[in-house]
Amino acid sequence: MNKRIIAVVLVLVLAIAAFGASFIISKHGEEVRLAETQTNAPKPSQPVTAPTSVPASITENTENTTEDTEPEDEPAESTEPATYNISDDTVLPVPEVIDMPEENWSIVLINKFYQINEAYEPVLAELQEDNSIWLDERVAEAYQKMADAAKKDGVTLTAAGGYVAPDRQTRMFEKEVAILMNTGLSEDAAMAKAAFTVLPSRCSEANYGLSVDIGWLEPDFAESEAYRWLVNHAAAYGFIERYTQKGETITHFTASPWHWRYVGVDHADYIVQHNITLEEYVGKVN
Repeated sequence: MNKRIIAVVLVLVLAIAAFGASFIISKHGEEVRLAETQTNAPKPSQPVTAPTSVPASITENTENTTEDTEPEDEPAESTEPATYNISDDTVLPVPEVIDMPEENWSIVLINKFYQINEAYEPVLAELQEDNSIWLDERVAEAYQKMADAAKKDGVTLTAAGGYVAPDRQTRMFEKEVAILMNTGLSEDAAMAKAAFTVLPSRCSEANYGLSVDIGWLEPDFAESEAYRWLVNHAAAYGFIERYTQKGETITHFTASPWHWRYVGVDHADYIVQHNITLEEYVGKVN
């Protein structure tokens, strides 16, 4: 009896052991097949990873507008001389020094771009109406004829200024510069702006006695009887209104209806008839 029981138990143990071994072998085979399947399966494509920083070239192209973008090729530097215009009036130019011509002296161009050689000294004569005012002797003679003609028409021309010595011109200019610098302008900017109303020494026609100030030195002189007479008759005596409002961008000087320049009768007639400036007449427009 005991032998039978032991035999049955032994059979059961062997059966259980065989089943367990079979299960383990089957499970392992499944894992091997699964591993082989995964190994042979196609791999998924790699995801595209965004860069952590944007290249500088891309940043520049996206931040700049078309107007801001510099051209790839810099234009060749122009060999033509620069043209001076009103927008450049932020720095006082260095004037070209010229000699006073013996012929056509009456139309010599004097402004912030041209000054007469300092060796030249004008021959002056005092005006009959005011011996404190002096002009080039040839200009003084012409002015006297004009003043006499105006008087016959019932108009009095009163000379308010004539020759100005270069050293006095320097003081006048430096005073104006100082006033403008007190408003906060730099010295360069003040000098450029001052030259619209007071020219530097030897850049003014007054330094050579070629011009005369008539009446009073205010814009409303243009409303006076004397001014109207000058507009209609001054050219017949060789004088022109040197600084007109129309010509400011060409003369680079503030309109001054009291300032009359002697150029000679023929020249004055042409300038007035064509309504141009002395710069345009002599062909030297800066």
